[in-house]
Amino acid sequence: MHAVKRLCLLRRFSTAASARLQSTKNTMSQSSTQPANAGWEGHEEKLEDYDPGSIKGYCPVVPGDVLGSYRIFRKLGWGGYSTVWLAESQGSLSNPDLSALKLMTSVATKEQERLCELEFLQRIRDQSSVHPGYAHVLQMKDNFYHQGPHGQHLCIVTEPLFHNMHRFSLRFPHRIMPLRLVRSISRQIVLGLQYLHDECNIIYTDIKPDNVLMIAPNGQNFFRDNYAELHNPLETSIVTSPTGAAITLTCSDPIYYPLPTVLSTEDDIWLRLKVKISDLGVACWADKVSQHHTECIQSTALRAPEVAIGAGWGKPADIWSLGCTIYELYMGRPLIPADVDELLVAPLHGILFGQYPEALVKRGKHSHFFFNPDGSFKETGTWSPFDSEIRRRNAPDAEHFIDFLRLTFELDPDRRATCGDLLAHPWLDPENWDTFRSRKTQG
Repeated sequence: MHAVKRLCLLRRFSTAASARLQSTKNTMSQSSTQPANAGWEGHEEKLEDYDPGSIKGYCPVVPGDVLGSYRIFRKLGWGGYSTVWLAESQGSLSNPDLSALKLMTSVATKEQERLCELEFLQRIRDQSSVHPGYAHVLQMKDNFYHQGPHGQHLCIVTEPLFHNMHRFSLRFPHRIMPLRLVRSISRQIVLGLQYLHDECNIIYTDIKPDNVLMIAPNGQNFFRDNYAELHNPLETSIVTSPTGAAITLTCSDPIYYPLPTVLSTEDDIWLRLKVKISDLGVACWADKVSQHHTECIQSTALRAPEVAIGAGWGKPADIWSLGCTIYELYMGRPLIPADVDELLVAPLHGILFGQYPEALVKRGKHSHFFFNPDGSFKETGTWSPFDSEIRRRNAPDAEHFIDFLRLTFELDPDRRATCGDLLAHPWLDPENWDTFRSRKTQG
């Protein structure tokens, strides 16, 4: 009952505050939505973004096309500035070598000097392969340029990965995954982020379950063993763009991780499941934050306090969204609803975590939207600390998990934990995991 009341409170607060704050929204970043088309086509990239002169410039391709030395045959997904395909190297049919091919839009290709995704992947590949986090960040195999009808398109070839952690969690009742799996995945994500921060000097800026992908069991052997199934025909549709051009849309079909036949929550099989941080498309060099293409980083619901109020950001912002991500993996639902208005993020932090530090409020360029002259929030609600819902899950590791999350949810970014601090915490220490399993559930 308390959980229902808390959810209703957040919804009422969200509705009322949104109405009062709407007039200030023009100063913050805007989001776009996909038109509500019927069928699967409405969930793919926008047709108008294929047209010459569009703000993105997707490259039209269909399964069977050859780009460079790669033949694409299965669409794995798409993003704001790319489509991603499963591809095989030409001439390797007797021993297929499969890869993921990210086909960048013409605009993203032209803006590489500013977006730097290729540079990030080169640094990640070459920096320090002995670091334990190296194995948990996407690795580039090749890159080249493809000449499309509207110009050049950068193609980035990486190892093929499975679907993301958000999709994977949907395969469990109420999205509640085994705790051993959650701890194992969380440790891998922290290791990957530590590699980006400490070895590569990269701020990821968009940690979330959608950007954590699963590694194929047995590597290339899995793809070779399932070669025929992976080549099953995809659903396509020939549609007309706003300018009258015929475009073949292909339905995205990510590869699903094979679940064990018996889902035991305590089975050590979960410790063999591996993940990687993927998609460096909006990352940033840690020493060039001022040159990043936007000040308002991160998905809205996972936005750090310093980002929400425009107080400047750095590596600690990643730690905040990391905490939100791990909370969602553990609880089966996000800490803050994904569709939250961006002007409500800071006030909701006040409800969940308490008052922002005075020094942080003074640094915020947007603080006047959220705070009174004395530093208190203009919009308030009954304080409902984030840990109350975790305790209601009644898991044996709940107190350790709450203590771990407090390190990530430190409101002052200067005091927030580093990845090294998190890896040293008992909740992420594999030596403790059997202890958590054997401990009696707290009432």
